[in-house]
Amino acid sequence: MTEESLSLKALTELKNLRMQSCSELLGSTKSKLIFSRTTALELLAIEKPRLPVDKGRDRQFYAIVPKLNKRGKVPGVQYLVWSGPIETQVVNRKFECTTPVCTWAHFAPVLTIEELIVLGESMMRRNRKLKRATIDDFRYYIDNASRFEGITKCRLALRIMQEDTDSSQETRTRLALMRYGLPSPEVNYELHIPNTARTLVLDMAYPNLKIAIEYDGAYHRHSAQQVLKDDKRREEIESAGWAYVKVTLVDLKDNAAQEELAQRVATKMELALGFPVPLEPRLEIEQICNGHRRRRKTIWDKATNRSAN
Repeated sequence: MTEESLSLKALTELKNLRMQSCSELLGSTKSKLIFSRTTALELLAIEKPRLPVDKGRDRQFYAIVPKLNKRGKVPGVQYLVWSGPIETQVVNRKFECTTPVCTWAHFAPVLTIEELIVLGESMMRRNRKLKRATIDDFRYYIDNASRFEGITKCRLALRIMQEDTDSSQETRTRLALMRYGLPSPEVNYELHIPNTARTLVLDMAYPNLKIAIEYDGAYHRHSAQQVLKDDKRREEIESAGWAYVKVTLVDLKDNAAQEELAQRVATKMELALGFPVPLEPRLEIEQICNGHRRRRKTIWDKATNRSAN
């Protein structure tokens, strides 16, 4: 695994390349095309999820149609039949594609629930220039769809998806911790540094336990200046009395690495709580999305009960 989340600049460059290729395609045919799947993501400047191995080699273009008899025969275009609501928008006054939420739903048949969560959150970034939808947009689409392939996955993913995340790797970090029974950390927690006017926005945090979790992407190591800046940030977090956990690509590379990461966080929790925090055997995403599990008492709720007794 070598990928990192793409910047606004990189997504914009991909969008421009895709618009150029779509323009050339439309200039060679009279057929009306509504672009979908990865073609739509590129036109909308949205980060792609991890596709299954057999879906990893994208065709040059994807187009959506409501029925089999609506498929055309434009070379290089794969037509995909979709029984769900088809919502569209026009990019740059020329290229019609599925809306972000419709594109998300249309990916459900080929994505895992985890990557469906990742894709959904990539459409709801904290960065206003990258925000393409709100959580209410997803709920509205699902509530108004009678049935389509993958709708059950969408409903499960929607239970976990959060607005205003910063990167796909941060989403995967949060899910990795939840897979081993740890509570979902709060995203983008504002930490006020004592005796200063500074406020740091933490990637993820357990505020009740004063544990900060920061994803360190490759760009953090591109310059000595950035490294010094990150070191200073960590010093400020720890000086405020918080425990610090750094996460890198290596911590998410496989199940064993993710379990080690979860254990590091659990150890920090144990130090804060004063009692063991055992991990659970690796859970399936469906189990994490289960309503009963999400209603269970959190670790700090249990700690409060122990103190009361």
